[in-house]
Amino acid sequence: MKIVIITGNNYPCGDAGAVRQHAMAKLLMDMGHDVFVIGYGPYTGNKEKVYDSVPYISFRKKFNNRIIRAFYRVNFGSRVATYIKKHHQDFNCLLVVDILPNAFKKIEKLAQERNALLIHDSVEWYSPEEFENREKNRAYKNKEYTNLIAINKKWRVIAISKYLENHFSSRCSKVVRIPVIMDVNNMKSIVTHNNKKKQFVYAGAPSRKDYLREMIYGFRRLSSDERNGVEFHVIGVNENQLISICGVEKSCIDDLEGTLFVHGRVSRDEALKWVQNADFTMLIRDESLRYAKAGFPTKIVESLSSGTPVVCNISSDLGEYLEDGKNAFIINGHSVESIAATIRKIIPLKTDSLDIMRKEARKTAEKYFDYRQYYREMSYILK
Repeated sequence: MKIVIITGNNYPCGDAGAVRQHAMAKLLMDMGHDVFVIGYGPYTGNKEKVYDSVPYISFRKKFNNRIIRAFYRVNFGSRVATYIKKHHQDFNCLLVVDILPNAFKKIEKLAQERNALLIHDSVEWYSPEEFENREKNRAYKNKEYTNLIAINKKWRVIAISKYLENHFSSRCSKVVRIPVIMDVNNMKSIVTHNNKKKQFVYAGAPSRKDYLREMIYGFRRLSSDERNGVEFHVIGVNENQLISICGVEKSCIDDLEGTLFVHGRVSRDEALKWVQNADFTMLIRDESLRYAKAGFPTKIVESLSSGTPVVCNISSDLGEYLEDGKNAFIINGHSVESIAATIRKIIPLKTDSLDIMRKEARKTAEKYFDYRQYYREMSYILK
């Protein structure tokens, strides 16, 4: 088949969504399909390029003017349809990810004209609690439209979680579940190292969905002797953001001098190095909210793929893959005290125990999150 992947993400490698789309492209190409990606990554000069054997083009334009940039974003669907008709008119399938409501209509019409398959890769469903203006937020409204109106019986769906799989099962012609996938076999992992202190890492952008404040206050809850044995490195967030966005008090940051290290925004490659060299990565979310049930944390899969076990609570479908004391330490809930209690369990662990956990983390990633494990599911959705 000739399959065009259409995404508003920063393809080829600028964000978590782009990593998933690249893995999807590699999977489809391994199965013998002809794949082309239209994304919204770095400007490609209106030319098609190739990244890791996958041909693609970015529809992002090189303008600094906000109004012009917004115009091109809003007209993404029309530009995509025109481009496909001109350059890839022999397509059999359109695999659509996260685009604006008007773009869904354009893409659906294009597929109907060519009698082509329509597939949506569904990876999230926001909760109003994530946004300061809650239900009035534009991104929230767009996602409501996508999940409740745009995706209908004309579409097939690849769902990233059981929650989304169940939602779309009654709305669409065909649904299959594929969690976060990556090219795990080609990702570097470190099977042993000996940090002087237990090193914990959080890598991500500040937002309301990751409970970074609670993680930091969990370390503050430790005694001074306990804190002497640990380091918590925060990647992607600066100190001002911790205070203004995450609600961390300046006094807390001061109290954790020598334990808390705030590194600010870094490149994706540098963030991955921090993850690879950590003893554990951390991720806490409110498991009761819709966003945590519907999504699937890419951070967890990146960590496991790097051979780094995780400290987290159970959101989404993580309970199917993580085992307490084996490839992870599972926190009961998301309170500060439960976080501190789990850190206390880790502090006395010896290097041999940590090395065993690292190996188990990598095994989990290879078994469940390498894209090569999902030929059967992809074949099903394409039939």
